[in-house]
Amino acid sequence: MTMAILHAGISTFLQAPHVPPNRDALRRAGADTAILGLPYDSTTVTRPGASHGPRAMRDASAHFSFGGGYHFDYDVHLPEHLTLVDCGDVDGAAGRAQETVERTERALDELYAAGCFPVLLGGDNMTTIPGARALARHLDGRMGFVMFDTHLDTAPDIDGEPLSHCSPVHRVLDLPSVAGHNVVLIGIHGAANPKYEKDIADEHGVRVFTVRDVDRLGIDEVARRALAAAADGTDGIYLSIDIDVLDGAFAQGTCGPEIGGLTGRELVRALEIVASGPVAAAECVEVAPIYDPTGNTARVGARLVVDILAARARRLAGEDRS
Repeated sequence: MTMAILHAGISTFLQAPHVPPNRDALRRAGADTAILGLPYDSTTVTRPGASHGPRAMRDASAHFSFGGGYHFDYDVHLPEHLTLVDCGDVDGAAGRAQETVERTERALDELYAAGCFPVLLGGDNMTTIPGARALARHLDGRMGFVMFDTHLDTAPDIDGEPLSHCSPVHRVLDLPSVAGHNVVLIGIHGAANPKYEKDIADEHGVRVFTVRDVDRLGIDEVARRALAAAADGTDGIYLSIDIDVLDGAFAQGTCGPEIGGLTGRELVRALEIVASGPVAAAECVEVAPIYDPTGNTARVGARLVVDILAARARRLAGEDRS
């Protein structure tokens, strides 16, 4: 087998061909799976830097091109089941969250019109707002939602701004096709979750699995319960991964790192279970490579996206063995 230098060439995710987010171009390419970046962090109230996440994860994804698209853990060859393209980045409007959300939704509408499964690379966690809104419009019925995160992110607004990386779950709950009992948060912990955000989650019936729940029940049981809740009566699930759900020892390159989070092994296993379900869109957000000179956090983010793709490929192949 002849191998090229892994990091050679133009940086796209898994070295996939670049195709603009245009339905006709995507159809001509035969695409059914599309990467879309949102390099935007203007809504963060903590450390900036997540706008560099999409490029860093693309660069890091070259590491996983060595096997030619084969994922050992899933025993699946991605190109046999997915036609992956990279649609580049949404051109975010600096300081204008509403315009950025609208541009992202328009791009996602093109992906859905072409029949593509979208994977968003953030950007701060505001990325979730246009991502979830776009999917909700394109489902025939109700939408489920699973988010791996250290933080609840249920704030109604931040100083009057409803489009914030602190508010994605509240904006999901605003959607008419979303019921609170179909919204699941995994990995919540730490000293940076305001009491009013917990009260909002309780009020809406959001299923919250804390790190202590993971310790008590085990990650397999938590993931199975999360998938069952999100899939109950819904037509598709939006899957969100905020990289800060991991303990800061595993992912220091993020805007709001915490100690005491999930381990890498726990998150990988949870994804194997959750992503085996009816996931209709996914994202990985809050990778801020400037805080991690090793590049490890971006590599972790890229690996998680590869795992989501592998789970989808195995699901399409009818080989779900989780």
